Amino acid sequence: MPQDSRKQQGDTTRDALIKTATRVFAELGYYGASTRAIAKAADVNQALIGYHFGGKEDLYQAVFVAIAEALEQRMTDRLEQLKALLAEPDPSREDCLAAMETFCGGLVELMLQPETEYWSQLILREQQHPGPAFDILYERFMSRVLGITTRLAGHLRPELESEEVKLLVITVLGQILVWRFARTGIQRQMGWNNPDIEAIKHRVFTNIRLLLAKEPFE
Repeated sequence: MPQDSRKQQGDTTRDALIKTATRVFAELGYYGASTRAIAKAADVNQALIGYHFGGKEDLYQAVFVAIAEALEQRMTDRLEQLKALLAEPDPSREDCLAAMETFCGGLVELMLQPETEYWSQLILREQQHPGPAFDILYERFMSRVLGITTRLAGHLRPELESEEVKLLVITVLGQILVWRFARTGIQRQMGWNNPDIEAIKHRVFTNIRLLLAKEPFE
């Protein structure tokens, strides 16, 4: 087999293992998922996990690298728009609010995609019991999002102390994440078979403008 074909086959196997491991780790947890079970679900020889990743822990971390890369791919353009706006000498309040809405709207759409179901289960586990995999996600994606949106919120609410601005941003982003992490309960409460994305975005945008108003609500 030509070298290029072998490399392509190896990349395909590696990608299949990461995709399968994402699901199996999400369903069974790190300790419940065995390399044997992952290899069987991926329909590959178990030895290929060792060949491509070295072992279970390295495979688990590779899953989080893949999640971080997917998040970056989907949200980097919107983050770059925020950075470009903040680089302007004196961006208008309306432009800043519109940019925050655009970014958060994209995050809402992403959180409601079927593919993020397994991601969210894994991320939630790492939030509760953080390890090296959480560090990958935080350094590659979460810290960028929090850093840029905090700068934007600080521009909109200059009267707030730094810690207050950080708490404000966590509140803004938290209202989006709940649509994934508490999806089942929310849909039952709302009587939805599927989430109404436009209704959710409208509510999120309204909340953003209330939270980022110049005068705090007492």
